[in-house]
Amino acid sequence: MRITFRMLSRGPLRNIFNSLERLTELQVQAGSNKRFQVPSDDPVSVMKVMGYKALLKQNENFANNVVDAGMYIDTIDSTLRSVKDLLDSAKAIALEQRSATATAETRRVASIEIKGMISDVKDLLNIKFNGKYIFGGHRTQIEPFQEIGGAIRYQGDEGSVKFRIGPSRRIDVTIPGSRFLSMGEEYVDNSITMSPDVTSDTLLSDLNNGDGVRAGRFQITDGDGNTAVIDTTGATTVRDVLDRINHSVPPLNLIAGVTSSGDAIAIQSMGSGEITVTDLDGGSAAADLGIAKTSSGGLIVGDQLNPVLSENTKLMNVDSLKGIILHGINVNINGGSYHVDFINPSYVQTVKDMLDRIMEAVPGLNAQINETRDGIVLSSEIPFSVGDSGSWSTATDLGLDGEAISHGPYSLFGTLESLENALVSNDPEALDDIIGEIDGVAKNLLEIVAEVGARGKEVEIVTNRLEDDRTKLQRNLSSIEEIDLSDVLTRLSQAQVVYQAALKTASQIYQLSLLNFS
Repeated sequence: MRITFRMLSRGPLRNIFNSLERLTELQVQAGSNKRFQVPSDDPVSVMKVMGYKALLKQNENFANNVVDAGMYIDTIDSTLRSVKDLLDSAKAIALEQRSATATAETRRVASIEIKGMISDVKDLLNIKFNGKYIFGGHRTQIEPFQEIGGAIRYQGDEGSVKFRIGPSRRIDVTIPGSRFLSMGEEYVDNSITMSPDVTSDTLLSDLNNGDGVRAGRFQITDGDGNTAVIDTTGATTVRDVLDRINHSVPPLNLIAGVTSSGDAIAIQSMGSGEITVTDLDGGSAAADLGIAKTSSGGLIVGDQLNPVLSENTKLMNVDSLKGIILHGINVNINGGSYHVDFINPSYVQTVKDMLDRIMEAVPGLNAQINETRDGIVLSSEIPFSVGDSGSWSTATDLGLDGEAISHGPYSLFGTLESLENALVSNDPEALDDIIGEIDGVAKNLLEIVAEVGARGKEVEIVTNRLEDDRTKLQRNLSSIEEIDLSDVLTRLSQAQVVYQAALKTASQIYQLSLLNFS
């Protein structure tokens, strides 16, 4: 049998190519410090790496929120301590001017100092952080404390800004300025319960009594066996979720929408068989949306989503206001009578429209969504009453008709203003009660400071936990993704020897002359 050149060269070439491929692979690993460069190198490990990187990204987001929360809390703490110092100074002035050595003139001079303190407290509580007022509740773009009619009035709401610092953990990072009003006597008029419908425009954060919907992935299998994964990350409204279901990839033979009763999401099969919705990755997006279930008769009717009232809620979508035309109300306050017109210059469309119309028409009256976010509340530091306008029953329909109810013994600005007035009027007898009010305000203020301190401690604990979690995740990621450099360098050296040997062997085999072909 004659041995051809091709037969002679095939083995050495194969050895060269194999050893070169292995050498190149090890060189790339040593240079990148990674076990694999493309998913096809190790699909299972790549999936694990992607999971760990997603968890690290989530950890980073939470850590950033914790840092921001800490700065908010530190700012609030220092501000409240400054307010407490001013209260202590005000008490010292009140005690001094209550003494037998004080005169009408010393009290007049002291009243000027107290007036300056009131302005200082207002400026402190109007502090901004990152361009937002931190004592205005959710109304972060409006100066929360303003001088109206010679008195300081609160223009924010009773809410607080929350930061998510864990998968199911949020922390309040602001203190609503209403807390400083509730220290003192306040007159309040609550509306009827206002339960809004679920609509396509409803914010996901307003669902489930304000607890919202956690972002995540869930799987839908339609009656024909088609399956799609829905990711709610980045979705902000119910419409966003419905669009992702109705335009899924691959497409599903079903349609999703809001129930006719306006209280849940429904998914209707357009084919045969049942629909199944299941959360993925240990998440709860579908459960939070009330649709984590199997259909009956091809229809999933979700659990009630119980949205809370928001400023953007349309009045036509509030159960208790359907079919009611809001004409206007009359408000009597501080010796004046004010008409609030809900028809002109344009009809109020949203809760915000209604609240703004009230506050624009009535000085010294706050109108906002209540703390439980299921109605509105009118409040003032002075007595007021609300009545129907003409033959219309709007005040009655809203549940606002009647005298406001008084409650609460202390008020930050009210106490300081009372002190100023007592000094101006040279009324030392009134100072006894005012000194007691200052003590009450200071006590309540210290309770708020303690609450803020507890939040700071929580931030510290969460910071440490997130750091520990990050260390563990990075260690696990490295164990899968990164190489053992010493081992790779050893194998690289061996591969270089093998490659050089293959080249040498081939060169010896290929040392041919014409005699080889004779």
